Amino acid sequence: LRDPAAIRAAVARIATQLSATTQIMRAAAVVLALALGADCFAPAAPSTRASTALNAAGHAVIVQNKGGGHGEIGFHLAKNLADKDLTVTIVQDSAAKKEALPFSKYGELPSSVNVEWVDTSDASAVEAACGDKATHVFDNNSKKPGDAAPIISAAKKSDAFYSFVSSAGMYAAKGMLKEEKKVKDPPTGQREVEMALEKELPGRWTAFRPQYIYGPYTNKRDYLDWFLNRAARDLPMPVPADAQQPVSVTHCEDVASLIGSVIGKEKEAGGEIFNCGTNKMCSYDDVCIAAANALGKEALVTALPPDTKSSFPFRPNAEGFAVRVRKVMSTLGWEGAQHNVLEDISKDGFYTKDFLALGLDKGDLDTSKDGLELCQNLEQDYGTRGVHL
Repeated sequence: LRDPAAIRAAVARIATQLSATTQIMRAAAVVLALALGADCFAPAAPSTRASTALNAAGHAVIVQNKGGGHGEIGFHLAKNLADKDLTVTIVQDSAAKKEALPFSKYGELPSSVNVEWVDTSDASAVEAACGDKATHVFDNNSKKPGDAAPIISAAKKSDAFYSFVSSAGMYAAKGMLKEEKKVKDPPTGQREVEMALEKELPGRWTAFRPQYIYGPYTNKRDYLDWFLNRAARDLPMPVPADAQQPVSVTHCEDVASLIGSVIGKEKEAGGEIFNCGTNKMCSYDDVCIAAANALGKEALVTALPPDTKSSFPFRPNAEGFAVRVRKVMSTLGWEGAQHNVLEDISKDGFYTKDFLALGLDKGDLDTSKDGLELCQNLEQDYGTRGVHL
């Protein structure tokens, strides 16, 4: 190899071999292109996967308290967000009972959902669990600004969009409620959280105000059980005024889908407050009749004087108390509720089936706070059938 002529000859042979190999590869590429079609080597089309305004594949953190109502909202919200291709971390108050619904159902959540059990009274633990990588934070926990402080701090670190699950209970107005209606003064704890968010995260927060909720996994059954309990025992249903007041009773799955509609609409939602409820309204009377029909009974609906404090589960005023959700439908594009409470408490509805399966139609019922003695039309309308005094 020290002979220059020999070196030149070796190099020439290698070049010839490489040229032949290149020609073979080019020919193979032509054959492959003809087999697969003309567009086989075109640039890949952009992904059609739904994206968020902050990240193509976001990470959502849901912080929630030990309450069964909030718990079921968070359960369905986690599923909703996972379906939108976000990874999800539930930061769950460790005071919740793991064996109780809905927490016992956490094992059924998608694999992209992780649950961390944290003492939510420990601010540093909450902030650490939220991390600094979230694109979205859903506060399904706070009742006052102090509860929200560590979550707000975590959201600032990760530059996350903050969605607060507030409460429609703050409204001082009556009847059909729009978001601009008057709220209580002094403000409720949830209202104070909304005001803190406006100050701390301008343009990067929104609040949702749920009202009356129900669902298959909630341990808060007071709202609908009141009607079924009395229908099952042939007891009167003392309802304020004429029972024609509007009411918004919403399935937790619909609450979750409404809250989840913020994904991809962060700009539109920034700094806004939305009512959170069904768009399928009914009246107090409708619920009474549906519950009775479900059990093959007569609805013994009788009138309480308006504003009477009693066991009745909804607001007792004559005007009713129901949230209107036009704003969230027009602003965030929420498509509306998939569930209807009157169907869910029908004979074939899941709620009534669960009620009977749990044996809640059996045994004595305390009606001492029903206010029956104030129902002047009770005996007049129903005779001895309605007298349970």
